[in-house]
Amino acid sequence: MDKPIPVKTEKKTRQHYFVAKELQITITILVVLALLGGAFLQSVSSALSSFFGFTTPALTIFLTIGYIAIVAILSIFFAHKFLGPFKRLEYEMKTISSGELDKRLSIRTKDDLYVRNFVAYVNKFIENFENMSKDYSKLHSVISIQMGDIIKKIEKGQHNPEDIKETLKTIQRHIHELREKW
Repeated sequence: MDKPIPVKTEKKTRQHYFVAKELQITITILVVLALLGGAFLQSVSSALSSFFGFTTPALTIFLTIGYIAIVAILSIFFAHKFLGPFKRLEYEMKTISSGELDKRLSIRTKDDLYVRNFVAYVNKFIENFENMSKDYSKLHSVISIQMGDIIKKIEKGQHNPEDIKETLKTIQRHIHELREKW
């Protein structure tokens, strides 16, 4: 009698979405300001109604236009505060990606804390990449020189298998050291 084959079921793991606290606080401020603006408009409309005798349709239009204006102004302000720096960073990243690894992203004192933290992490990444690139260039140079020496010795008939073996071991050690470092 055949035993049933156990079926493996994949365990589903919950995905975690990481949101920066600074960004959450800024968005919360945006929402609170919009709500406070709405409350302010309500109190202004009550005052207008009691002092000037505005009718309900006129107040509704006033409230709607006022609230749209408040939300639009807040949206433009916060979009400029968030997206403006990222547009600048996009331009700077294009410069860096074109091969200018000595450049770093800049931050302004007016930039949001979230943007500043992001720039700091990207600059650290660029610095590590630049150092790794320099190390690989040095390794390439060492390997190229040592391989050239081996080729010259072989062409001249002066090759000693033990010397070649030691040179190859040295090259292998350099490669291993670099791989361990990065």
